[in-house]
Amino acid sequence: MPRRLLFTLLILQVITHLFWLSPAAHSGQVAIPWMMNRGLTLFGDIWEQHAPGSSLLAAAAQSLIDIDPGALVKLLNIALVLALTVLAYLLAKQLADAEWAGLLGAAVFAWWEPVYGNVLLYFDTLVALCVLAALVVYCHDDEHPSAKRIAAVGLLMGASTLFKQQAWLALGLLGFWLLLIEGRRQGALVYAGAALFLPLLQWSALWSAGLLESYIFWNWTFNLSGAMDGLPLDGDLFRKLLLTNALVFPFIVLALRQERRRQLIVVALWLAALTLLYPRAGENHAMAHLPLAAVMSGVVLATLLSQRADWRLWDAPRAILAGLLVAGGSGWLWTGAVSYIPTPLGPGAILAYDEFRELAADLRDQAEDGDTLFVLPETDSSPQLHPLTGLRPPGVWVKGWHWYFKPAHVLATLKDEWEDEPPTWIVVFPYLIAAGEPGINHLLDIVEARYTLAFESAEIYDHGRAAVYRLKSGSG
Repeated sequence: MPRRLLFTLLILQVITHLFWLSPAAHSGQVAIPWMMNRGLTLFGDIWEQHAPGSSLLAAAAQSLIDIDPGALVKLLNIALVLALTVLAYLLAKQLADAEWAGLLGAAVFAWWEPVYGNVLLYFDTLVALCVLAALVVYCHDDEHPSAKRIAAVGLLMGASTLFKQQAWLALGLLGFWLLLIEGRRQGALVYAGAALFLPLLQWSALWSAGLLESYIFWNWTFNLSGAMDGLPLDGDLFRKLLLTNALVFPFIVLALRQERRRQLIVVALWLAALTLLYPRAGENHAMAHLPLAAVMSGVVLATLLSQRADWRLWDAPRAILAGLLVAGGSGWLWTGAVSYIPTPLGPGAILAYDEFRELAADLRDQAEDGDTLFVLPETDSSPQLHPLTGLRPPGVWVKGWHWYFKPAHVLATLKDEWEDEPPTWIVVFPYLIAAGEPGINHLLDIVEARYTLAFESAEIYDHGRAAVYRLKSGSG
């Protein structure tokens, strides 16, 4: 029965994600891979602060599957969500030795995933995939995993660091667990060697391509400099996180009372995954810890079901607990259901992508072969105009958030390149300009001096009107 219900749950996820839910496309999984497949190099021509794993994955998929990049990332995200649901089922089943725990863990994940998984194929979600898969391998069957299984765990944890830098904390915690808690020195060495394999391979490839210095600057030096604005945890997100993780603390109590030490590694990695909410707390960053919270919730719910007493004989404390569960369950239902309210773009739309289609079509009609494009500001969404129009940037591409302009060489490089080879077209979103100030104003001065207004778009959802400028004759 649980397996059939799991299959039904997976079918429902495919239907809702394909035809109803509207997660947003991120430039790191759509526009940047598209540019990479057209000759621009990550950390060479593309200056990006995120870890390279998801862009490399999407670039490989785009090179193999010739469909619309937005549709492709949507399909990849559905596959990712299904994989996480199955892994949540497997891990919860292993921890509780009960299929119902697996099903309940998968169901909890499926309910909360639309709340937090609002960006397609996002960095944090891919980290969750690697960590959850590593735990499934680690917790499989016997008490003492073999060297091969520990190596597989290490490879998966090493892969997680390719998708987001904070994953190094989870990798280190699992290594310390093997060394200090389980006392397996040889296993810890095997784990460390396997965990470092993919990161070392990545660094070697970057070094051989002459990109290691740029990678270190954008992925580490720049991120650790504090240049990027932080976002504090607001009350709405805090409420959602409390509801989502309400059953984690009972799980910890159960694990301690039952002396199930291995279950506590799930708690340790859950804590590590929560750090991805720093320094910019947002729903999408909660995806790193969500599958682990769902697994623990499934174990607790299955325990409650297996030990329930005759409801008619419940005493006052149990009645109070039942009331609290009803109240919390109501919060669960409401918070999850809100995710299914359609956006103004309609059911199943790809946010941060589909709203640009009309503007992109108008620009394609006027553009000529060999033309180039830059968007002011290049945000997480506006770069989708590159694949939608088929127009590359003229040289270096960098986002337009104001913190990207803080390193002195960014504006200097753009202005030098644009002096000799300016973009043919520049799309300006006045509504978003404040996010790039003051650095972006230097580029807007170039637009005013060397470009002429070609046309303006209609109002674009969440972006305002766009002004499209063309390079004046003789200014190139």
